[in-house]
Amino acid sequence: MPLVGALCLLGSPAVPETTTARSAETTIHDGPPNVVIVLTDDQRVRTMNRMPRLWKQVRRKGVLFTHAGAPTSLCCPARASLLTGLYAHSTRVYRNGRPYGGWRTFRARGLHRRTLATALDAVGYHTALVGKLLNGYPSAAARGYVAPGWDEQVTFTTKSGKYNYRLSDGKCYGEKPADYQTDVLRRHAVRIIRNAPADQPLFLYFAPTAPHRPYIPAPRHKGDWAGRIPSYRPAAVREDVSDKPPWVRMYPRRSQQRIDADVVGMQEMLMSVDEAVGALVRALEDTDRMDNTLFIYTSDNGLMLGEHHLLEWKYLPYRWSTSIPLVMRWDGHIPKNRTDGRLALNIDLATTINRVVGGTLDTEGLDLLGRKRRSGYPLEALRALRFDSLPLHPSYCGYRTARWLYVRYNNGFRELYDYRRDPQELTNKAYAGTHRDRVRALRAKARATCRPVPPGYSW
Repeated sequence: MPLVGALCLLGSPAVPETTTARSAETTIHDGPPNVVIVLTDDQRVRTMNRMPRLWKQVRRKGVLFTHAGAPTSLCCPARASLLTGLYAHSTRVYRNGRPYGGWRTFRARGLHRRTLATALDAVGYHTALVGKLLNGYPSAAARGYVAPGWDEQVTFTTKSGKYNYRLSDGKCYGEKPADYQTDVLRRHAVRIIRNAPADQPLFLYFAPTAPHRPYIPAPRHKGDWAGRIPSYRPAAVREDVSDKPPWVRMYPRRSQQRIDADVVGMQEMLMSVDEAVGALVRALEDTDRMDNTLFIYTSDNGLMLGEHHLLEWKYLPYRWSTSIPLVMRWDGHIPKNRTDGRLALNIDLATTINRVVGGTLDTEGLDLLGRKRRSGYPLEALRALRFDSLPLHPSYCGYRTARWLYVRYNNGFRELYDYRRDPQELTNKAYAGTHRDRVRALRAKARATCRPVPPGYSW
């Protein structure tokens, strides 16, 4: 039995979820808004439709971005971009671990000193991290390290399992229902909201690892969606992949039973996240903060669930991998029940927040509360490392617009898809003579924006 499992078998005291509301005399009504980010792990966009609290309390009272994306769709690079407002070609964080990734690379490049946390801390915010920061950070947290800018942190000091893990609160969580990770983090986040200094705006970064596989829902949600979600059989799952890259063609069509089980498992895990959203909103309301809170819900990246015969994989240019959920609420500043079709990116969150709070963080994104829009954005990734029998793809650079996806791999293979006519990415048009000019134009866009290129990549 792993050491942490052995240590955690006895469980640990439950984190109290205080219910005392702050008195009216000490509430914050004016000035900079509180900022709350809920960041999930590997969440697909349409799963939001089955999260009633998120839908009612955030989406219906705010804005849904229907074309939100992560240009480098992998945990650590995406989180680095969200925290800094910089593309991966600027952070040079391309993987979850070294070389070219993980907390050590992030810190070695000095990025830990220019994040949303440091920017908001500098303008007077009480900042709190609850959950996952970056891959590799638990080893630093286990030594008592607190990244710059965070006034409070409740983060992992061991592997971030759904059970059997340690947190920086000094406690070991075992296998009891009360030890379920999302619930423990929720209780910590609620406590922080209720106890945060009344004379400071609050920045809360709440990042559970749900719904990342393995799909282990809270016991109360096990079976909630069994038989209630239709079998997932879009054309992209059933397609002939003969026009895809060689590393895709080597994979057979995946088991429909496995795909459907993953769809259900992801949704059941998200039920505890949905409850956490409700609990955070209630705590903000009880402390009279919600009326001036910019509340953001998103994920680090998407996930392939059988499309193009790729199961439980990301770090790819395909739409199911790069598309992320993104909803925002800020009463009196964002109209209710609004839909925004702009191309929105994870780097835009730092830009938006920085502008709202009057910070000085230098970013590469757009202010999502403004009117500017982008025509497209780069897609970029380093060569994938083989693990868990998943595909080993070359480095790539590409360019995505509302209509087109273009990507060129380091081995020279190209892909081009027209989302207006082919939303399932069934037909690769990159080698069609009729699209020669389109390929040339998008290649030029990719070369201009994917700079500098991933290490070892060559045009």
